[in-house]
Order: sequence, then structure tokens, then C-alpha cells
Amino acid sequence: MVQSNGHTTNIITHEKIKNSLSLSNNVENTVKISSYNNIRLYLSLTISSLGIIFGDIGTSPLYVIRTIFAENLHPTREQCIGAVSLIIWNLIIIVTIKYGIFILMADNRGEGGTFALCGLLTGEHSHLRTRAKHIISIVSIFAASLLIGDGALTPAISVLSAIEGLATTSESLTKWILPVTILIIIILFFVQMFGSSKIGLTFAPIMIIWFIVLFSIGIWRITFDPAILRAFNPWEAINYLIREKQKGFIQIGGVFLSVTGLEALYADLGHFGRWPIRTSWLCIVLPSVMFNYLGQGALIMQHPELIKNPFYNAGPSWFRWPLIILATMATIIASQAIITGVFSLISQAASLGYSPPLRVIHTSKKVIGQIYVPAINWIIMLITLTITLYFRSSDHLAHAYGVTVCSDMLITSILYMFVMRYVWNNHWIRVILFGIFLIFDITFLSANIIKFFEGAWVALLIAIIFFLIGFSWYYGQTLLRQYLNCYARTTTLPDLPIRLGFINETNQLSEINKHEEFKRSRSLLIDYQTASSDEDDDIKNKPIINIHSSSLSINNNHNDDENPLPFIDETDENMFLKRPMDNLVFTVTPGLGIFLTTSTRHTPHVFERVLERIHALPQVAIFLKLEYARIPIVDISHRLKIDKYGSDERPFYHIMARYGYSEHKINLFDM
Repeated sequence: MVQSNGHTTNIITHEKIKNSLSLSNNVENTVKISSYNNIRLYLSLTISSLGIIFGDIGTSPLYVIRTIFAENLHPTREQCIGAVSLIIWNLIIIVTIKYGIFILMADNRGEGGTFALCGLLTGEHSHLRTRAKHIISIVSIFAASLLIGDGALTPAISVLSAIEGLATTSESLTKWILPVTILIIIILFFVQMFGSSKIGLTFAPIMIIWFIVLFSIGIWRITFDPAILRAFNPWEAINYLIREKQKGFIQIGGVFLSVTGLEALYADLGHFGRWPIRTSWLCIVLPSVMFNYLGQGALIMQHPELIKNPFYNAGPSWFRWPLIILATMATIIASQAIITGVFSLISQAASLGYSPPLRVIHTSKKVIGQIYVPAINWIIMLITLTITLYFRSSDHLAHAYGVTVCSDMLITSILYMFVMRYVWNNHWIRVILFGIFLIFDITFLSANIIKFFEGAWVALLIAIIFFLIGFSWYYGQTLLRQYLNCYARTTTLPDLPIRLGFINETNQLSEINKHEEFKRSRSLLIDYQTASSDEDDDIKNKPIINIHSSSLSINNNHNDDENPLPFIDETDENMFLKRPMDNLVFTVTPGLGIFLTTSTRHTPHVFERVLERIHALPQVAIFLKLEYARIPIVDISHRLKIDKYGSDERPFYHIMARYGYSEHKINLFDM
């Protein structure tokens, strides 16, 4: 134990916590590096991503081709080649280049999604002004709400499109499509509590089989009409749009369905990491879906009458039932991407103050981003069931699908450009070059917005409801910060014993000049956000800003109607004599007082309110800060950092209690 200027620190505990802090601060690197150095973990994450992230894109072949030609039941050969060419280059440009190469680079402590971009733009490394940061926050809340709206539609359209394959075998089974779909959706949301890691490893073998089947059927069909390979020529896609004019523009909305789940892919970045995602996409998913689209195109070129359900008709007739069963399992998995993405977004929203605090359960001890949010899980399930009962078929749902995702993709592109310029300090030329992708985003949005009255309003309505909730919370928190900034009072912990008169200021600060002595003897009114947020942590050594000296008195605390408590006889064994503090009189009461705080350097506001309103101070005061490290479990020897301020007779303690993200129950007796 070492004491200096009334400040005592437990050196052993401090060193242990220092090691813990070092471990915690490097966890992000641990997760990233281990996925490269540990080949077993890398392969596990790559395979698991197939069962979580790419289910949505992987099951799009079920309905994309028939949606594109919904108004054209007899497409020509040139139309088939042009439409498939649009799909292929959509997968290459949007998924592979835009998201796979660029967007996945923007992570905030390993997390992806809209709020990751928001965190970068509003963080300490951003060069944006305060007002711009507020606008970015509001836009991010809206973008996340759009993804939640999409999350309610995805399970419905995915499962319905698979179960509708029953109608291709027997018309008598049509009546069972809706009940079976509802049952599967309920089971899907029920298993979320087991975590994305276990779900991913369970679903991954099924998805591997699914992608092998997609690839095999595609190759088999291409052999019947190799002319479909002309779709690899980008001119075929451009020529198709020129030739079809307005009809081609409308069909772009159907082409966009081939990249559904893209925003969920980015939101799930924290679950798996960018390189496992890239590996699974380039090596397995992209070849499989691309050749399956080519195979369906070859089928329609030969048999245009099969356009009503080209996916199931592309396979051999003897394989129809196994294909329906496999497709059903794949579509169940497809919904997983958006669900886990929503969990990540909600968790980030709560940490940024954009959402009411919700219970977040970490389901993995290896990857911090794998989480489960029970409340959101059941809310999305109820919304999905309602939508399924309302639309009743995937064809009707296809009209409602796409608008929210397109809007979210557009916002993501804009925010990414801001990150490039104001966080990474990239040159404007690079930002403008990336802006080329805005042409694709705006085109997709324009083609989908015309479906607003055909069902797209449902997804937008869901998004608006969640946006209002998030915006209301954010606005309320902003007002609270402004109020506390104007009226709340706080003091630096080393100055607290001096301010309260528990340490002889003359003796303790004999070497401090008079100006510093004057400042330290007075209460400090400081910026609330700096004093009570994690940004004022001692580890970061951030300077105190907006410091204003103010006298602490009853009159200045708006307590004119309250009389000071009378002096108590110091010989009273139950009550200790108070000390006048800038005309404020308080009583020292026997016992222990614990005050929760979010700061490591300043008194919490509730402590100041106790002094001002109750005029009482516990004999021993503890300021307790709970902090979660970015590691699953914190060793008990590294649990606490204890700092002591003041004398042995009138001590103040600041205790930082650190817990791992997988430690759900906090036992105060451990302290």
C-alpha cells in the first residue's frame, strides 16, 4: 500500500488489473489473429458462416427467376440470357466487390452493421462536428430500423417459398403450406437461445449439401443448352435493359432479390470475422448460386412453360421430394442471417444509447459477437407470424420485400463514404470512386419503390415503428445529458477529501501553488458526458474539458427553502460532526454507502445529490464501477481495482469491478 497526497492505491491489485486491462484491450486482436493462426478455428468460423450468413443468398434461387418473369410467362432465349446476366453481375459487383472487399473493411471493434459505421463516425477519431454526429446517429437509427423491418419479412418469404414446393407434387397438399410454414417459423425462433455458434455448426452441413446440390443441378442443366454461358458477358445485361426499356427497369426489382441478406452479412461481421466470410463466399456460395441461376436459365430457354417454378423443375423428377425437404431446411437456415444480424444491431444500439437497455446473452466463450437478445427474438417472431398470415404466399411477399433492404444499402454506402473521408482521411478521389456504387443502389431502390402499394408499405411501417422507439430514446438521452451538463455537480476523486475538509489542505498541499490550491478547494462543474462516460477512463488519459469552478453552497444548489442541519455534538457515538463546506453543513453517519458510477475519476451525480438534498455522508463511501471486459471470464485475482482516497478515519474508495462478457450473474459478495 502506497499513500501520496491522500491517495492510496493497492499496488498488487493495480498490477493484476493492469494485466487484465491489457488482455481486454487486445481481445479484438486475439479474435482476429486467432482466426488466421489457428486453422481449426478459421475453418470452424468459415463453415459456421455458411449456416448463418449465406442461407438467405443461398436460397434466393428458389424464387428470383420466377419473380423476374412474373409478368412474362413465355420469355425468349435472349430475355433469359439477359436476365441471368443481370443476376450474375449483380452478385459480382454488389456482393463480391462492394461488400466483400470494401464494406467489410469498416468494423468497429470487430462489429459490423450500420451502428458500426455510426460508432466510427461519432467516435474520437472522427473529424465531424457535433451537429453532424447527431445527424449521423439519427440516420443510423433509421437504417437499423429498416434492417429490422427486413428481418421480419425474410423468414416468412424464405420458408413459404420452400414449402410451396409441395404444390408441385400434389394439389391436395396446398392446404398444408401455411400451417407447416407457421410451425417451422416458431421452431426457428425457439432455437435461437442456443446461440449462433451451435446453430451454425448444426446447420452448416445441411448448407454444404444444399450448395453442392445447387451447383450440381446448375451444371447438369447447362449441358443441355450451353448458350446460357453468354450471360457472363456484361454486355448481355446492359443490352437487356436497353432492349426491354420500362419492363427491364421493373424487373430490376426482381434481380435485386438475388442479393437479399446482404446487409445481414455485414451486420453479422462480429459473429465470424471478415476473412471467414470472404472465404466461404468466394469458394462455396458464389459458384453454387451462380451456376444454379445459369442452369435455371438454360431450362427456361428450352422449356419456357416451366417458368412458374423453374427451381424445382430444373432438378430431375426423381429428386423432387428430396429437393423439397432440403430446400425447406435451407430456407429455415436462410432466416438465421437476418435474425443474428438484428441481434447484433440491437446490442450495438443499446451500447451507443440508441435503444432502451435490453438483456443480451453471449452464447460463445470464443467469439464476443455471438449474442442472443430474447426480447427482440420474440417480438420479431410475432411480427413474422402476422406477416405470414397476412400475405399467405411468397409471390405476394416478394412485392413487399426489397424496399427496406435497398434503402439500407443506400444509407450504408453513404455512411461508408463518410468513414472513408472523415475517419480514415482518404482522398476525395477515392471517396468519389466508391460513390459509383451509389448508382446501383439508387437504381435498385427506384425499381423497388414502385411496389410500395403492393405490399412494401408493410416493411416500411415496421421500420418506422422501430425508428420512433430508437429516436425517442436517443432524444431523451440527449436531453438528459444536456440537463445534467447544466445542473449536475461533480468533483474529482483526489480532490474530494480536501473539499469535504477531511484532509488538512495546508499540510497535504504545501508544494502546490496558490492557484492550484484554490481550484482544488472548490467544487467542479464539468461536462456530464466527460465525467460520467467511459471516455474519461484513467487508462485513456483524456483531458477534462469544460471545467468551471463554482462555489458549492445551498443557495447555488437551488435549496433556498432548506435549512442546514444543526451541528451535532462530536462526542455522539452514533453521529459524527459534519464540517461546513462553503456554507453547506452535512452530517457524517455511521455505516457504509455504495454509489454506482460510470466514471473512474469523478464522483457520481447521485452522491452529490445526497450531499445537497439529505445533507448526510456515510462514514465509509464506496464508488463502484462495473465494467465488462472483451474476454469471456475475468480471473477473480484480476477482478477488482481498488483506489483509496482520504484518511483512514474518513476513507473514500473507488472500486472497479471487471467481469467477462459471458459472466451473466454478478455476485456482490465476491467483492
